[in-house]
Amino acid sequence: MSALKSNAFVLFTLVTVRIQSALWSIISDCDETFNYWEPLHYLLKGSGFQTWEYSPEFALRSYSYLWLHALPAKFVGLVVDNGVVIFYTVRCMLAVVCAVLEYRLYKVLGRKCGGGVCNMWLFFQLVNAGMFISSAALLPSSFAMYITLATITAWLNDDAKTGIAVTAFSGLIGWPFAVIIAIPFVLEQLFWKKQIVRFMKNALLFGCVFGIPIVLIDSLYFGKFTVAALNIIHYNVFTSHGPDLYGVEPVMFYAKNLFLNHNITLVIGGSYPLVVATAAALGVRNNKNRLSPMQGLWLMSPLYIWLLVFVMQPHKEERFLFPIYPFFSLGTALLLDQTYSHLKRILGARKSSFANRTMGFAVLGIALSLGLSRMLANSIYYRASMTILNGLPATNQETNICYGKEWYRFPSSFFLPPNYRARFSLESSFTGILPAYYEETQNGTRIVHDYFNDQNKGHPHMLFELSRCDYFVDLDTGVYFEENTKEPNYSADRKTWSIVESIDFLYAPQSESFARAYYFPSLSYPYIVYGNYNLLQRKKVD
Repeated sequence: MSALKSNAFVLFTLVTVRIQSALWSIISDCDETFNYWEPLHYLLKGSGFQTWEYSPEFALRSYSYLWLHALPAKFVGLVVDNGVVIFYTVRCMLAVVCAVLEYRLYKVLGRKCGGGVCNMWLFFQLVNAGMFISSAALLPSSFAMYITLATITAWLNDDAKTGIAVTAFSGLIGWPFAVIIAIPFVLEQLFWKKQIVRFMKNALLFGCVFGIPIVLIDSLYFGKFTVAALNIIHYNVFTSHGPDLYGVEPVMFYAKNLFLNHNITLVIGGSYPLVVATAAALGVRNNKNRLSPMQGLWLMSPLYIWLLVFVMQPHKEERFLFPIYPFFSLGTALLLDQTYSHLKRILGARKSSFANRTMGFAVLGIALSLGLSRMLANSIYYRASMTILNGLPATNQETNICYGKEWYRFPSSFFLPPNYRARFSLESSFTGILPAYYEETQNGTRIVHDYFNDQNKGHPHMLFELSRCDYFVDLDTGVYFEENTKEPNYSADRKTWSIVESIDFLYAPQSESFARAYYFPSLSYPYIVYGNYNLLQRKKVD
């Protein structure tokens, strides 16, 4: 009975924490808004932005993936026809899925690695800012992270069939590059366990079971035979420019993001191979009742393969690392557990007790304080873009709300009341291609438009006349951009606009990097500068 209560408490804690992520995390990547929330809004409501990736000419994204979320959202819409409610319900659904998969892995780690490893892994997962950001995001990379959890679970359970099934599903409907996680698993099946025939049969079976309906659905929406997974591989690998037209960053981009999201677990989990190699060279052995260091290294190998592949790519995005986030907690838990065992052997049970407790509390304390501080910083400093539209009044006629330089922070059409349309007003310093509205016809997803391209070249079709804007969302930083007429401070033009609502929003260029990355009450305030995230309304002409 106590075991059942303990398991129920663990699952309840995971679900509670993940739902908090769904309710309080921001949309940190405009790709999530325009490539997933907007097409989802189109499927549900008949209107929404379309990106060039959804043009039949390119067909890089899968409508099958969208329908995984559209089906439950449809049922919610029958009960409550409110976009914001639907948005957060979908997020909560994703959060619960993530929590259940984490719980399953927690249980398996307890059986295979011992209570110390599973409990430490659970703790690091709960206080992990990276998981806070990724667990409820509507992104294929977050979906791939769910599959990572399922794959590790299947791997530890020696359940090859499930491992093959979830990998096939992820690669076909979500993100094809996610199969990299399963490379060690596949090698183990083919070369160590010699399960070649069984592996091929299962791969073919699940490839057909998932692949056929996915291809049929996407082909129906694009109006031609379409394998979206192959299209995205072709674009990223075999075109002359690939994805490197934007988002090209140095290696330090990933190092900085990983530290912000994983802090001490990045340092400890990332150093796992070095410690294992050093222990092996010194002839230090671990407790035989636990996962051996070499088994642990093999289990952690997808992390290093993934980093090797993606660090080498010029195009870098924070979301590209989502699939490996659970490995940092796992590596830290395994390494701490092995260190405890080594110290116990070297110092003896009595002397090692103090050292182990001190080290454990120090690591857990740093992970908790920095992780929680990072989560609060994201939610408090940057949440204005998610709430500013609450100030829009109801209307019975089409009303235009425009975005200029803040276009990439538009949270999605789910946040707009009925009869409102989001618009991109004038040019900003961004000169790339913006999304455009789907044609609101029965075959709107099949229409090829001449304003879409895969060269990231902007097109005037996406721009809207400022004079036709009824409302405007703008960040007032107190600076009037006279030298850059493409990004004026609209809030300063009080003859044209009145401020309906204003919310504090951290202004990163004038804030200290550490203070804006982590939230420490009172301590952070002297080092941060806020701007005003304003909802403006055009004044009526007398």
